[in-house]
Amino acid sequence: MAGSLPGEWHRVARRASQRLIYRSQGERDDCPACGSHALHDFDVLPLRAGRTGFVCGCDECGLVFSNPQPTAAELEEFYSVSGSWAVDRQHLDNHDDHAQLGRSWTRLFEAMRDRVDVAAPPPGASVLDFGCGEGTMLDVLQSCGWQTSGIETASDHAFARHRRLEVIPDAPTFDLVLALHVLEHVPSPLQLLRQLAAACRIGGHILVAVPRLDTLPAHRDYRYVLNGRAHIMAYTGRCLEALLVRSGWEIVASPLDFARGKPLDVARGKPPGQITRRIRVLARRTDTPAGHAHVGAEVARAAIAGYYAQEDVRPLAARLGLIRLAARRADAGRRRAKAARKALAVARESKDR
Repeated sequence: MAGSLPGEWHRVARRASQRLIYRSQGERDDCPACGSHALHDFDVLPLRAGRTGFVCGCDECGLVFSNPQPTAAELEEFYSVSGSWAVDRQHLDNHDDHAQLGRSWTRLFEAMRDRVDVAAPPPGASVLDFGCGEGTMLDVLQSCGWQTSGIETASDHAFARHRRLEVIPDAPTFDLVLALHVLEHVPSPLQLLRQLAAACRIGGHILVAVPRLDTLPAHRDYRYVLNGRAHIMAYTGRCLEALLVRSGWEIVASPLDFARGKPLDVARGKPPGQITRRIRVLARRTDTPAGHAHVGAEVARAAIAGYYAQEDVRPLAARLGLIRLAARRADAGRRRAKAARKALAVARESKDR
């Protein structure tokens, strides 16, 4: 009981801060993955439409997320064929991380080679790419003999060559599942991983790739990891592996297990800054789940603190850890700026008359 007191005290203090200092409209009090209420405020996050939100972390599963989250309607519009995501990326491939792999792409699947050679699958082997974009990975796998299916809302391009699915099957259908740079976009990542597990045959595999939070002090690309619009979830390596385990997978290759014990990006000679920007994890579908693993928020907290350790340009309140106070002041500043712009527009309109 005593061990739970610090967590209970923190929750009481956080609720008091919300009531007395600042609470963002639409802010949630539970983790979007595991549902825990043990949340921490790590940073102030400017959002679209002049709103002020937070970078929050879960002390149960380790997930970090933008708070408040976009609504379901906002996400549906954003990722539609005519939405901002598709328009902004019309000349890009959603899997740009993999589009230029060349012959080295098979290294992503090296750890499962004793069961399945991805470049020479058995007859009838099938793959689902969730968030397949233009279909780059499906093209490669199809050429190797895989039966290919994809799910994608922002583009129709891939489905001239591959089978389109509107929903994830609820029966074991696939031998391989891809979720490449998807989990940072979805509002319920644990639920999605469980759905993908249900669609995968026992012994099948999943390859997941996401931006990496725990190495933020090294790569320093904060908006790539979390920006509150497209990337609404952020993961440390431990968090991602724990969520996979919770949803029915067992880890086969962690981020440092690729390419025969070396990070894939090292094997490809990439600069150090790029080595640490993303996590790749390969896991196998199991019928004996390992249960829930507590991760905690310490690694995520240290990553964000490390990012600001070099040069902290935040207001004093944020630097002192008074995140709610900093958010209130930021929100007040935005409101004043908005009122000033409106007054200036009215003055100009009156002058023109």
